[in-house]
Amino acid sequence: MRNFFVLAFVALTALALPSVAMAQSAATSAASDGNTSGVITVIQVDSETNLVGFVLSTQNGELVEVSVNDSTSFGLENAAGDRWVSDFGEDPTEALLRITDQRERFAPVTVTVADGVASAVVDREQGDLERNLGFLFAIYIVTWAGFFAYIFIVSRRQSDLAREIKALTSQVG
Repeated sequence: MRNFFVLAFVALTALALPSVAMAQSAATSAASDGNTSGVITVIQVDSETNLVGFVLSTQNGELVEVSVNDSTSFGLENAAGDRWVSDFGEDPTEALLRITDQRERFAPVTVTVADGVASAVVDREQGDLERNLGFLFAIYIVTWAGFFAYIFIVSRRQSDLAREIKALTSQVG
């Protein structure tokens, strides 16, 4: 019975991890022109800690490298909801702080790219709600299955202990 639960756990884990494996194995590529949405995974700075670019992980698991220049405009919100709008050339230190905040919160951004250079970096306004709900439902089902498996295992052990206690008391008495 224990082997069954271990096998079920391994199978569920293997089914839940393909997107992680795909994201880690994808090669970094230059961003194609147009809008690209994803989560910032790496921030690139020069020797003087000035922002040079960043790497975006898209929902397909592709890693996209994007550069910034002085004309790159930012429109990002922090965790409190304060929106900051500026060009990179006006306040490069604040741009680095905001990009770092986005990366630490895993907040998705949409980047408008032309020739590998970002012209605009903004918060991602729209998500794939159906995919998110499906993921949450799957996590919900797996959690409840694990809970009931735990209850089943504990009740089996409890009944085994009760049987052994009964056998010992009958031998003593």
